[in-house]
Amino acid sequence: MKKYIFLFLTILLVFSGNVSAQPKSSTADLTEKDFMKAVLKSDEFKEFKSSILKDASTQPKALIDEKGKQYGWTVQYEIEYNEKNISLDEKALVNFSSLLSFSFESGKELKVRLVDYSRLIEDQAFYVRDLKSEEETKIDISKDSTFTDYLTEVELKKTQLIKEAAKINTVSSDKAKASGQLCYYCTKYEWRGGYPCSSANIESEALVSSQLEENGLNPDSVVIECYVPRHKVCVDGEWRTYCPIQ
Repeated sequence: MKKYIFLFLTILLVFSGNVSAQPKSSTADLTEKDFMKAVLKSDEFKEFKSSILKDASTQPKALIDEKGKQYGWTVQYEIEYNEKNISLDEKALVNFSSLLSFSFESGKELKVRLVDYSRLIEDQAFYVRDLKSEEETKIDISKDSTFTDYLTEVELKKTQLIKEAAKINTVSSDKAKASGQLCYYCTKYEWRGGYPCSSANIESEALVSSQLEENGLNPDSVVIECYVPRHKVCVDGEWRTYCPIQ
């Protein structure tokens, strides 16, 4: 009897050892709390923390595959990146918000990407840069009606602001002649616009997603939704006799 009991315990011990030796799904064990803890401890989060827009909502999202199974987590922070000096003249610049994107996918380390929208007008494109490998991917938006229509609207509003500022803030001709140049100095800014492409144009979401996939990037982990960024607007200021260096 003792022999059979010993044999049973041996088999049970071997079986339990094999079970415990099986690799566990790191994603299944990684809770939202664990994921966010890893994000907040990362060097990249600490580096960009002061650039995060305070009024931007941040909500972690589970990554779900086609079979409805979770394989990771992702979260994006809206940030101000590559900020430019703004002066209201014919060459006035526009600042767009960018995204700091964190993701964890099954069997992989924490990915951190910068979705840089700062050159939307100049390049008709935005860039996705892997902050660990420094690899950068260009996403062309020149044929994307959601983006191009939005940029046209931004440029039009910028022109209107310049005209309004010129009317409200008049200066004497003597002061103008003495200074040689005048610049409008912004004293108060607001962030305006910004919305998911999908809610406005399904085609835009497909155009952006296809380019990301062609470059080996998972659209769901880079940008929670195809996103048209916000832009910074000058809402108050004054004319000064010197111009900031651009």
